[in-house]
Amino acid sequence: FAGMRWLLLFLLPSLSLCSLVETSFGDIEGFEHLTEKGIPTHVFLGIRYGQAPDVHGRFKKPEMVEKWAPFLHSAKHFGAACIPFTESFLSHEENYSEDCLFMNIITPSLSGADLPVFVFIHGGGYEIGASNHYGYKKLAERVASEGIVVVSINYRLGPFGFFSLGDSISPGNMGLWDQTLALHFLHEVLPSFGGDVNRITVSGHSAGSCSASALQYSPHSNTLFSQSVLMSGSTLAEFALSNAVVEESKKLAEELGCLSSSTSKTLSCMQERTAHEIIQAVDKLGTTRWHTNILKFHPRFDGDFFPHSIERLAKSSPRKRTLSGVTDQESAIFVLYEELSFITGLNLPRPDWSSYSRESLVDFIETVVVTDHEHHDSAASFRRHLVDFYVERDEQKGDSAFYVGRFTNLASDLQFLIPLYHEVQIKLANNWPTYLYILHHAAKDSWRDELPVQGSFHGDELAYFTDSTGTYPVKEDDHEFESFGAQFTSALVNFVKKGDPSTPSFSWPPVSKERPFQHAAISANISLKKEAFRSEAARLWLDAVPQSVSGELLRKSRLPGAEALIVHTEL
Repeated sequence: FAGMRWLLLFLLPSLSLCSLVETSFGDIEGFEHLTEKGIPTHVFLGIRYGQAPDVHGRFKKPEMVEKWAPFLHSAKHFGAACIPFTESFLSHEENYSEDCLFMNIITPSLSGADLPVFVFIHGGGYEIGASNHYGYKKLAERVASEGIVVVSINYRLGPFGFFSLGDSISPGNMGLWDQTLALHFLHEVLPSFGGDVNRITVSGHSAGSCSASALQYSPHSNTLFSQSVLMSGSTLAEFALSNAVVEESKKLAEELGCLSSSTSKTLSCMQERTAHEIIQAVDKLGTTRWHTNILKFHPRFDGDFFPHSIERLAKSSPRKRTLSGVTDQESAIFVLYEELSFITGLNLPRPDWSSYSRESLVDFIETVVVTDHEHHDSAASFRRHLVDFYVERDEQKGDSAFYVGRFTNLASDLQFLIPLYHEVQIKLANNWPTYLYILHHAAKDSWRDELPVQGSFHGDELAYFTDSTGTYPVKEDDHEFESFGAQFTSALVNFVKKGDPSTPSFSWPPVSKERPFQHAAISANISLKKEAFRSEAARLWLDAVPQSVSGELLRKSRLPGAEALIVHTEL
């Protein structure tokens, strides 16, 4: 009897950690998690929202999961990650599957609370990544404990999520349809988790941010949430919205012996290939492109998810309050971190840093950024603008670090900053309340100290409010990073809860037609900057270049948002 008593004392705390919710699909069992501050949260991992696909479901729109009642859905472990586009990103420690449409929910309270909801879409260039890479502990500690329901989702990646043959039979964008289905599922179940379906903020980082940006405009998704937080990514980036995916998809089909004049036959053949055969073929063809659009598989204008241009869709979409921003050296991580060379053709191997020259940068501009076959009679003038600005402006001749820095600036401007500015312009023109930020903190790391480029890199903010360490861990004694992370997360939480990122110590105004790119500059401290970050680059891309190259040509070649240009002389 005494032994049984001790056993009961041991089991009771474990039993009390179970969390159970009732939904219209059936019951879901998760577990209770105490944050470091002792705040209880309820965690549900690996909740299925999409049906398991059969062979004919590959490359198709997803279908909502069927009710599982009377069975209990255990949600105590992360679901399978979606298959990445390359074998080099497969880990023996992780479970991958085409059956991967799962989500995770962290809530501080269960039914009846009507709490705001923060949906996070992971990044990874539409080709790698998973919601489980961001964990749940810091999201519980830094976000959910503030009275917010946190959701993270998986969606199909690479060819499984974005393969397209460019017609209505194979339009692509399956990953975006997955995300949309996840939002529909949330509308069904959020009340059971204490969430208010009328207070959903959709957020993401990198390709996840580009996805959240796209979801704002599509008529299939734009009524399913009320706010957006866009961290380092806009749907108006070339890598986020381009028909280049069609050419890459056809190459993949040809490599697999599937390419036919009939789209239906090509798809049927591709559906018969194993997932392993598909990613092996991607590896054989090469995983990246030596191009400003570094990605092979990504969203495209399909006439369905995107029935019209983003400019036109923005006029008809419900206005959404938006918090958007970038880091001050976004692309440095892609240029300098060799481990990411499998996803970016813009990577400079370490041995090349000391020899990178004026000629190297000019050659990149002339052969990659501004090509004759894409820009025709405008090419010479376009190149002249870029050489003047990125090479000859304040040139430090013979200094390899200078040229590597300018190469990084050019990549960052094209991939992140200018698409962000284009989207801000579109929102201003349509009266969408928008708050802008630039992150400036550089994490302490011995690897960073050796780099020719210093600043805040792509993904630096994630280590504070998620369990992701990005490409490098943050030092435990980096007190400035703690201050930086606290500033950013406080603004994030306030925006999710109130629609305004202002804090008790900082009044944060939205952008305006008078100050279209005013922003909060966030490091260990936060301050308001009334002028555009990299204002000279903004003038180049928003004024000088469009005068030499038509907006329509820029839209087709480098900047999908270029046609919406509004010239701001006050920059």
